[in-house]
This record gives sequence, structure tokens and C-alpha cells, in this order.
Amino acid sequence: MIPQRFYILVLPLLLLLGSVSPAQAAQAPDVLIKNTTEEMLTALDKHSKELKKDPTLIYGLVSDIVLPHFDFIRMSRSVLAQNWRKASFKQKLGFVRAFRTLMVRTYAVALLEYTNQKIHVLPAKLRAGEKNATVRMEVLQQGKPPAIINYRLHLKKKGWKVYDVATDGISLITNYRTSFASEIKQKGLDALIARLQKHNEKADK
Repeated sequence: MIPQRFYILVLPLLLLLGSVSPAQAAQAPDVLIKNTTEEMLTALDKHSKELKKDPTLIYGLVSDIVLPHFDFIRMSRSVLAQNWRKASFKQKLGFVRAFRTLMVRTYAVALLEYTNQKIHVLPAKLRAGEKNATVRMEVLQQGKPPAIINYRLHLKKKGWKVYDVATDGISLITNYRTSFASEIKQKGLDALIARLQKHNEKADK
């Protein structure tokens, strides 16, 4: 189960999944997050009427704008932990695909509930040559303290990629790892992959 608070932070998380262009690759991680956020907000506003009529169109917007700026291989490896090392190539590939689709489908649906909350991306402090960064984002909520999200990124050949997101001190990766480890222990990795695939198919309908 994903904690309720993660759904509150759906928008900024999803916005970080964007595909990398050559121009984006040269950007600092905080600038990349800010620019991608603005691009997605513009798309949501532009297609608001169509989305009200057919909410499933959100998947197309997500695919066009936000895939895949996360490092899903690293995320999958971290989520499965020791089970990753035991998995066959086929199982690894199946899990990465199912996990990526799970993330996109889950947060794309929740993205439709965005209600113009203000989002502040704080400047990232990086030393020269550093290849790991944490970007802090504040999501302002009416009548509540700002939600604080920390994005952990690492620099790859094609630019910065997110490999974990934490809020209230809880890592998204750790949350999935705990949930999936229990399921794998009881039913096996193949059963988990099959369940995720079935869940994703239902979300498409």
C-alpha cells in the first residue's frame, strides 16, 4: 500500500518523469524540475476540456511529456533488493516494465486531481563535478504547512535522473520494497509481476 501522503505529492513526482532532450541534459537538476513542471502544467491547462470528457487522455500527455526521466532500472533494483540478484533476465525486464507502468498509471490518474497548488523548487547546492543531488520542493496547501518533498537524483550520460523520492522522511523506494518483499516471500516474483500487469491493464480501461 502507498501511504496517503504520497498521493498528495503526485504532481511533482510525476512531473519528474519527463524524457530527456539534449537541451535538458545540460540543465541543473533543480532547473530541470522547474521547467518540466511548468511544461506539464501548461499541457494540463491546454487540454483541460478534453481531459474532462475523456480522463484517459492523461496517459498520452504523460507519455509525451514525462516518460522516462526516472532511472527505473536503478529504482527496480533498489525495490527488489536481494530478489533482483536472484531474478532471471526475463523477470528483471518484466518487473521494470510493470513497475514503470504502475508508477505512470497511478500518478497520471491522481494528476487529474491537481487543483492549482503553488509549487516552489528550491535551488540545489552542488559542488563542481558532483554526480548526486537532492532537490527540495515545497507544495503549498491551503490551511496546512507546505508539503516537503526531497528528490534524489544522479547524473548519467543523458542528464539527471531521479532514483528516489522522500516525504515526511519516508522513501518511496523503501515503501515499495517493504510491500513487495512480503508479497514475493509469500507468492514469488512471477506472481508479483503478474499482479502488477493485471493492475495496470485495469487502470487502462
